[in-house]
Amino acid sequence: MTDTNKSSRKKSSKSQSADTNKILKFMGYSIGKIIGVGTYSKVCLAQFTSKEKSEKMACKKINKIIAGEDFMKKFLPREISILQKIDHPHIIKVHNVFEIKEVIFIFMDYCEHGDMLEYIRKHGPLSEEKAKFYFRQLISAVEYLHSLHIAHRDLKCENVLLFTKKHIKLADFGFARYCDSQNGTDMSKTFCGSAAYAAPEILQGIPYDPKMYDIWALGCILYVLVTASMPFDDSDIKKMIKTQINCDILLVGFSLWKNNSSQLRILLGRLLQPEVEKRATINEVVRSSWLKQKKSSSSSEDEYLDIINN
Repeated sequence: MTDTNKSSRKKSSKSQSADTNKILKFMGYSIGKIIGVGTYSKVCLAQFTSKEKSEKMACKKINKIIAGEDFMKKFLPREISILQKIDHPHIIKVHNVFEIKEVIFIFMDYCEHGDMLEYIRKHGPLSEEKAKFYFRQLISAVEYLHSLHIAHRDLKCENVLLFTKKHIKLADFGFARYCDSQNGTDMSKTFCGSAAYAAPEILQGIPYDPKMYDIWALGCILYVLVTASMPFDDSDIKKMIKTQINCDILLVGFSLWKNNSSQLRILLGRLLQPEVEKRATINEVVRSSWLKQKKSSSSSEDEYLDIINN
């Protein structure tokens, strides 16, 4: 490519960017720094200003050319459809979606306190009461999704965002899908999400129930909350599958977690159950003794109040 062509392309790109910014400004939006990067997208800090209000938002920018045909025709329409349908206090709310030239803009809630993985890395493992405080909120979100026959399929600590210090919101619906049909559960064959949170049936390439995948991932998240470590090492998938199927991590964990309640250990056993038909449903999780228990007898009032203040 000649220097003249390169210069021409740069000018064209700058012109398109300026035009896009003018359109965004007319609609009340301004785009700031990048705060996250995905496979086909960037998430930026944004500001929306109108006569009535001014508020910070997050903006997911998806470049249609980079994303490719399969993503644009299959995954993105599904994600946008689901995001526009759902409304729950513990799920990221989408405020606007529109397209300018080759870029799709999705404006949504901004969670300024980061994600749960960052929080765990900073504070270490959570007390059982604090883990329960956050996990109840996450379960509420997943229960809502499953009631609408929607599976998230990418549940992980990185997608659990802290809207405030005591209010979490579930994010990133790029792999979410509807999973009901006239004949029952609509099984999935697509590998989605992170291997570290993947259930054994997915790692083995078996068609899977998307909702049961969510349940397994919830078990991984709960494990991380109370141990500040991942339950499974995904650097060796064959070894990981063997560990999952043999329930090795739970056998070791049960002997080490003497300070945690039996109700917590029982729930983890139902969530990280390798046999799908024995794994808990979301309704069973909601009714579990551990979540229904308001406050363990071993926890002090000061510890419980610390959940709210930190």
